[in-house]
Amino acid sequence: MTDYIPLTFGLEALYPPMALPSTALRDLYNRLAEPCRFTEFRQLGEGQGARLAEGNNRHLTLTNDRFIYRDEYTQRLFSTFCEDVQQLLASLREILHIPVLLHNKVLVRLLMPHRGQETTVDYFQRTMVGQASQHFNFFKRPISGMGFRLVFPPNQQMRSTFQIRIEPYYRDLKMFFLENSAQFFDPLVDLNGASQYLEEAYNFLKEQAGPFLLSLSSGDE
Repeated sequence: MTDYIPLTFGLEALYPPMALPSTALRDLYNRLAEPCRFTEFRQLGEGQGARLAEGNNRHLTLTNDRFIYRDEYTQRLFSTFCEDVQQLLASLREILHIPVLLHNKVLVRLLMPHRGQETTVDYFQRTMVGQASQHFNFFKRPISGMGFRLVFPPNQQMRSTFQIRIEPYYRDLKMFFLENSAQFFDPLVDLNGASQYLEEAYNFLKEQAGPFLLSLSSGDE
């Protein structure tokens, strides 16, 4: 069984342009500070939005037409992030009266340990490049890393785009870096529907991108 290490979780959503009164933003902070562990509140300008944060890695930024919630270099479980999102969305609906989320973006970054003896850079060179690696001499500079990017467009069954990055994790070359930058195009009147988008983006990395990466060397065994 493959172990995945959380790195970054994020949700960005667009909504109809609206004013953001200072009193409502302060009420939102007071509501979310304890359950979401926010310790900082800063307004971006009168009626322009606010930033709620815990240090540099966790923050919620609200503007007149979108919010961005990001938890970077996290050590928290994905399920805990989803619980925070539910708290956040319920408060946005109740306090700011956001009627619909027009467009949603989900960001998931995971690390996957490499069990082999080689580094992840060597793994990519062996499984993806093979004999073509000798042609890298053309650049007359050494290569310290490589990876690939896959884009899955929407179709009639799935109204979403997944952009997948799979690379070495350059802070630790015994780790693979997996990212899904997903977009969902169906508006959400029931804000609870965001949970499904989060799950789809997360599970695609765990259940498809990770196993695909490992399958590249299956023929060696």
